[in-house]
Amino acid sequence: MKKSIAIALSAYTLVAGLAACGNTADTTDKSSDTAVHQTQTKNEVGKVVETPNLDIQVKSVKSGYAESKDKNKQMLIVEIAAKNTSKIESGAGAADFRVKADNGKTYEVYGLESKNFGDAIAAGKTLVGKGYYEIPKGTKAVTFYYAPAGEKKGEWSLTVPAK
Repeated sequence: MKKSIAIALSAYTLVAGLAACGNTADTTDKSSDTAVHQTQTKNEVGKVVETPNLDIQVKSVKSGYAESKDKNKQMLIVEIAAKNTSKIESGAGAADFRVKADNGKTYEVYGLESKNFGDAIAAGKTLVGKGYYEIPKGTKAVTFYYAPAGEKKGEWSLTVPAK
């Protein structure tokens, strides 16, 4: 009887020890997977936001454009594709978007840049263009909002690339 209890106890200890070792490895893998996942979700280039009239996609993000005269600022250039999904003409432009920088402040389109996109879009057609936004130098991440007439209808988390 004592032998069978000792064998059972030994077997239980062995199984518990192996299970504990297995859990440690799984926990490490999950935490490193989470870190990788969090890094990847900070840049939503390619994400499509559907609104009642438009499907909007951020196609690319660049920084460092030399238009800014302020040494403490940099230019963020966001390429956008807006597809009119309604049956009537609709419009979109760079002024419909806002940028909230990692300093918590919100920035509107840089009005002195003549290359900012904006136009009427025929039903079923797509307008592709760039919006220019002056943000603080050293900004690492922004939230990019689609907010026509001040009403937020979509957002993207974007990583600001180095110059």
